[in-house]
Amino acid sequence: MPRRPKKQTLGRLIANGVVAFVLISLIYIVVTGFLSGIVLVAQNSGYINANASTYILYAVSLLCLSLAIFLYFIIFRSIRAGQLPAVFGFSLPKLTTRNISIGLVIFFIILAIEFFIGLLSVATNTTINPNVAKLFHGAPIWFFLFASVIEPINEEIVFRGYLVPRIGILPSAIIFGLAHYTYNSTFGVEVIVAFIFGTIAGYVFKKTGSLYPSIIAHILVNSLAAISILAFPSMI
Repeated sequence: MPRRPKKQTLGRLIANGVVAFVLISLIYIVVTGFLSGIVLVAQNSGYINANASTYILYAVSLLCLSLAIFLYFIIFRSIRAGQLPAVFGFSLPKLTTRNISIGLVIFFIILAIEFFIGLLSVATNTTINPNVAKLFHGAPIWFFLFASVIEPINEEIVFRGYLVPRIGILPSAIIFGLAHYTYNSTFGVEVIVAFIFGTIAGYVFKKTGSLYPSIIAHILVNSLAAISILAFPSMI
């Protein structure tokens, strides 16, 4: 009979995790530094203005997260680029009606939570500002398209596709929530909502093995926020 592969010890798992973290961090720093350098040179040469440069650097810093993870798997785990969609749960066979429907359910859950927060704000006569509109007011149109589609896909790859299988649902949701701390929202409402979303999305990813539900929900949530900012600038 073939021998079963030995389970890795806790120490070995931690060591592998530390090595992966260090390697991914190094790749991220190198790639981000290189691309950011190009952006800053373009700014100094007058090809782009300071405002556009700020948003481009923001986009670069986010995109390089998933790029660093992909390069780590290709370089150090010897996984072909074509195999990455299957590894992270967004291969074409995973795009099923069931997974799309689950994504819509997650979106409506988050929408209901935000609606409840709005009602709570009115009922208590307390301003509860998520601060997203103020943070991205005046951003170029391309950035809203990036934030609506590319950013959600990128974040789902990082927080659900990569982190959930390695550190668990709740730790990854906590990190995802804390990543929204810079929004400086009232009572940390953005952190709380992001944590709830991260928990639900992580659980669904573990159950379905697919990123499509959380990607669809995340795109819809971000798109709704982008449309609200663009359509009602006077409410900022």
